[in-house]
Amino acid sequence: AVFVLHGGFLPSEEETCPRRGEHWQVAECPWDSGDLDLPLLQHVPLTEDALHLSRRVLLRGLFRRQHADVENDVPTIVRLWALGRWGSCRDAALISEAFSFLCICWRSQRAKKALAVGLEPDIDNCHWIQDEESLFRMFADLQFWRLQLKELLTPWAPPQLLACHVASRCKELEMQQVALLEDNRRNLAEINRLRQAVSLLHNKLEVSDTRSVQNMQKQAEVLEKLRSLR
Repeated sequence: AVFVLHGGFLPSEEETCPRRGEHWQVAECPWDSGDLDLPLLQHVPLTEDALHLSRRVLLRGLFRRQHADVENDVPTIVRLWALGRWGSCRDAALISEAFSFLCICWRSQRAKKALAVGLEPDIDNCHWIQDEESLFRMFADLQFWRLQLKELLTPWAPPQLLACHVASRCKELEMQQVALLEDNRRNLAEINRLRQAVSLLHNKLEVSDTRSVQNMQKQAEVLEKLRSLR
C-alpha cells in the first residue's frame, strides 16, 4: 500500500536527455541513489497498480545499469528481469520499453560475441549460447504482439521469435476466420428458418383473408334474403 501510495518512490517529474540514441531518465529518486535496491521489488503486492509501478522502477534501474555498464551482465539482468513478472503485463507502453531494452541487450551481446570470436577464434561459445538463450526467454516473456508492427521491424530481436509471432498471428486469424464461417452458417440457417416461418404466416394470412371475403359474401347474401322477405 505504501509503495503504491508513494508512486513506487519514483520521481514525480522526469526529465530526459540523450542516452546512446535513447531517452535517459536523470531525475533522482531512492532507486537511483541506492537507498532502495531493485531486489526489494519481489515484495511488491501482486496487484495491477503495484505491478505497473514495479515494472517502471525495474526498467528505470535496468536502463541506468545499461547506461553505466554496471551490473549489466546477462545473468544479473535475468535475475532482475524476473521481478517484473512480465508474463502478466498488458501495458503496451511498458512492453514497448522492455522490448527496446532487450533489443539493446541482444545487439550488445551479438557485438561482444563477434569481437570475442574475432580476437580468439578458438574461444568456447558455451557461455555465449547460454546468454542468448536467457535473452530469448526474456523476449518470450513479453506479450510483444501488442506492439505496433513498426516496433518489431528491428534486426536486434531474435528472428525465430518474430517468426513464431507471425505464425501465431496467422493461426489466430485462421481460427477467427473459421469462427466467422461457422457464425455465418448458423446465421444463414436462422435466416432460412425465419423465411420459412414468414412464408407460413403469409400463407395463413392469405387463407384467413380468403375466408373473410367468403364470410362477407355470405353475410351479404343473408342480408339480401332478409330484405327480400320483408
